[in-house]
Amino acid sequence: MSERPPLKEQVTDQLRKALDADDPDAKNFHIRSALQFEECIEATDQADNAHTD
Repeated sequence: MSERPPLKEQVTDQLRKALDADDPDAKNFHIRSALQFEECIEATDQADNAHTD
């Protein structure tokens, strides 16, 4: 099984792909993917903070 890059790197990668995409549907896909990764980061941060309280 291959290791995935950290979520923040995946967000950056998706945003770069969105900027490079000519097709509006591809842009939309990459932007949505970046937003989903950001939500994962936020949820992970909240869970980490809940465990330290």
